[in-house]
Amino acid sequence: MTTRYSEIAQWLRDRIADSTYSPGETVPPIPELSSQFDVSRETVRDAISRLAAEGLVTPKRGIGTVVRDISPVSMSYQPGAASQLWTTQNSNASDTLISAEWESADRGIAERLEIPAAAQVVHRVRHQRKGAGIAQIYETWIPQNVAQSLSQDVADATSQPTTDGYTLMRQAGNPPATITETVSTRMPTPDERELMDLPAGVPMLVTHRTTRNSDSTPLETSTLTGAGDRMTQTFTVPAE
Repeated sequence: MTTRYSEIAQWLRDRIADSTYSPGETVPPIPELSSQFDVSRETVRDAISRLAAEGLVTPKRGIGTVVRDISPVSMSYQPGAASQLWTTQNSNASDTLISAEWESADRGIAERLEIPAAAQVVHRVRHQRKGAGIAQIYETWIPQNVAQSLSQDVADATSQPTTDGYTLMRQAGNPPATITETVSTRMPTPDERELMDLPAGVPMLVTHRTTRNSDSTPLETSTLTGAGDRMTQTFTVPAE
């Protein structure tokens, strides 16, 4: 037997699917839906809770029920080469440098870079969007000796990059030789959930990447944190 809140949820689901309510927009407010369907506000809240559990909407205090952008994000990586630019692999995408600064490496980053704890590193943060919302947070840490060898000041967030980091390393005579990636999942932190407008229950896809030179010395390490219901990573490796 179909319940009233299921009917309302399906009505909203259909209108999200046909773009009557597009990503970033709000669906009609609860009082309006309650009047339209002649049901209690609690019934409407149950319908919205179902859509939130499916990852279709995010209720936001003072704003309303916002439609999420759940368009899939596909990234393809190949061993020994830098990842392709976010915007070349995804339509309607943007890649924005949020910050770049010197800082003391915490224990985890120091272990990944094989440097002493509290050693100086450049920490760069990018927000990668596809459509209305942030789909992935991309953080990179570069040890001091590598950062200072590059022809571009990678700690300057205001400068326009002339090329990618791997090319800068090659130009400095320290080319990347291997890339190791570890992929896992976890639930988002409160800050990540707010920044990425994630409803409860959506996990994060987390990739830890470390790039090394031919001497196995780490040149940089990165953490890519993306919405788990949107991100897809494809790896191509030699058969032999």
